[in-house]
Amino acid sequence: MKKIVIAFVCVLFAALFLYIDAYSDAISSKNESEQRAMKQVEKKGIVEVTDVYTYRGSDVYVIVIGKNDKGEQMIAWVTEKGRVVDVRKASEGITKQQALSSVQPYQPEAVVSVKLGMEKEVPLWEITYIDERDRYSFYYVRFEDGAFLKRYHFARGKDS
Repeated sequence: MKKIVIAFVCVLFAALFLYIDAYSDAISSKNESEQRAMKQVEKKGIVEVTDVYTYRGSDVYVIVIGKNDKGEQMIAWVTEKGRVVDVRKASEGITKQQALSSVQPYQPEAVVSVKLGMEKEVPLWEITYIDERDRYSFYYVRFEDGAFLKRYHFARGKDS
């Protein structure tokens, strides 16, 4: 019995170590991508970074928001590997609030997030919300003019 308990504790510690190691690698990779993106956008004129996050769609992009040397709000879409795909003034597209208003006709139960992203090199806003049927809903509009791109739903992971 004592050997079984010792074996169980060893397996538990090994699993915990593997989980921590995998989590650490994932965070490190994310941080490296974001650091790489911030270095690349400096070359494109963004001198002050105010926000940076990773968008995971059909491809992975790092979104960098900041200001240029004139104090204008800028947005850069950068691949995970560090290639700057697009840099635009925030004023060249719709605002976060305008993107959010595009889902109001669907009367979302709750808004989960509104964030910039990119699909097939088209800058976009992704609005994630809970719909009237308690599903995660994803609604995409083009950054430049708010034109509808696509919408889809996933059932929430409740006890089935």
